[in-house]
Amino acid sequence: MRYRTLGKTGWKVSAVSMGCWALGGQWGEISESDAIATVHAAQDAGVNLFDTADSYGLGVSEERLGKALKGRREGVYIATKVGNWARRVNDAPLLNSIYSVINCCHASLHRLGIDTIDLYQCHIGSPERPEIFIEAFELLKQQGKIRQYAISTNSVEAVRAMNANGACAACQINYSILARSAEADILPYCLENNIGVLLRGPLAQGVLTGKFTPETRFTDSVREKWNEGQARENFLQNLQKVERIKPLVNEKRSLVDIALQFVLAHPAVTCPIPGMKSPAQARQNAAAADGELSAEELSLIDSIFPPQRKR
Repeated sequence: MRYRTLGKTGWKVSAVSMGCWALGGQWGEISESDAIATVHAAQDAGVNLFDTADSYGLGVSEERLGKALKGRREGVYIATKVGNWARRVNDAPLLNSIYSVINCCHASLHRLGIDTIDLYQCHIGSPERPEIFIEAFELLKQQGKIRQYAISTNSVEAVRAMNANGACAACQINYSILARSAEADILPYCLENNIGVLLRGPLAQGVLTGKFTPETRFTDSVREKWNEGQARENFLQNLQKVERIKPLVNEKRSLVDIALQFVLAHPAVTCPIPGMKSPAQARQNAAAADGELSAEELSLIDSIFPPQRKR
């Protein structure tokens, strides 16, 4: 495993880290024992940053991550998020004062079974009042409840607002071979301002793993919308696009390796945080950090999926 510095924090985090949304059960059934085994496998493979959110499985992901890391906390960075609790069941918190954010933080600390969250992130991509989050985060830092704060967004305006006082440590961005719009503005902004970058969706919700076919149907609550209408058409079109990079696959390198090594090649990126549902997936994803694409291979991908230029 290679390690990279997470922006202005100075933390050395695993080049491939772990997204824990799947631990909450929204990407298909997963038992608590399998969830814990997956976290342990990732950690044993060198992963030292684990990203979750209070909304993932309505706290289940945080609870399971906390159980998995009990007694294994040394050298580990825990990132979680606030703002989307119960949003999928139309009961999202108002978060109209710093005290609402602080209460959510205390709840996350309890579920995780820890005293301090390393990286606390605003989970609302374009908060109407970012100053509420900044004031709450600064107070939580003073109280020792969090160490650093960040935002999960693809809006450069939102990350600028969260970084108004220069203290935003990181930004979580959706970025992959199939989704390159972040190259135009938010990735350059983060690079220029020494803001660490965590990448969600580096495998395009599984499309870049190569395991789906045009016959694939989805039962999980996140991707079931891909079964019908325009979402289905988009899914089928993306499968066709992925076929064009499969010639880069060989006996030593999988499509997953290519997808993760592509995003790792961007100078602004600290680490992708692909989701993992089994120890085998954890080991496969972590292993991708040890390789890299050549300049020729990156150029070939650019010719198929043109880069987005800075505006």
